[in-house]
Amino acid sequence: MGITLTSYAHNRLRELNKLKETGGPVVTISREFGCPAKPITKELIAKINKTHRNKWKWVSKEIMHESAKELGTPPSEIKYFFKYNEQGMLDGILNTQSKFYISDRKVYNTIRKVIKTIGLSGNTVIVGRGGAAICNDIDNSIHIRLIAPLEWRTKKIMEFYHLDKNKATEFIKNYDLKRKKFMDHFQKTDNKQALFDIIYNCARFSKQEIVNSVYSLLKDRGILKS
Repeated sequence: MGITLTSYAHNRLRELNKLKETGGPVVTISREFGCPAKPITKELIAKINKTHRNKWKWVSKEIMHESAKELGTPPSEIKYFFKYNEQGMLDGILNTQSKFYISDRKVYNTIRKVIKTIGLSGNTVIVGRGGAAICNDIDNSIHIRLIAPLEWRTKKIMEFYHLDKNKATEFIKNYDLKRKKFMDHFQKTDNKQALFDIIYNCARFSKQEIVNSVYSLLKDRGILKS
């Protein structure tokens, strides 16, 4: 679901900073590669918006566009960050000659700022992008992790990308490692599982069961307002 965030979110951030970290509500959904985070998020948002007056939205790729806007650069210049890739030495040398050159640290700091702004603005589900680490100190928040055995995820990736088993397994391991490195920029602790309030095994629960469970949790915790 596409949204326009910058002006509204920045104004809200200035207001909410006065209240320290009492913004929100926000839900973050993190996942191991191969788990259906976006389908679950879309169904959750539809369920919330069908039954509650205060409408929710979800963001993922919009974070890249908002970060680029904040940095004053085309999204293509920072796209590799959102592919969980790192800048190589040659890339760094070439980029320093570009009018759009921005240091990695500044990009990560901007991503953090954009995600925190979105989280504080409230009524949002943030999919991936280190949201659990960045928004963990927002009181009115729930942080969810989707996991599944490697064999289960391998089967899903084989079907989706038309890969053989070996290539699918390698793809998953590489992508999980890249996501971990990305998360390390926002939360360096080894015990990242402690960031999450609840973890679902997608091999044991259907998408609908997870959606219903999260929805009930949000209601029980008073995060959903009528």
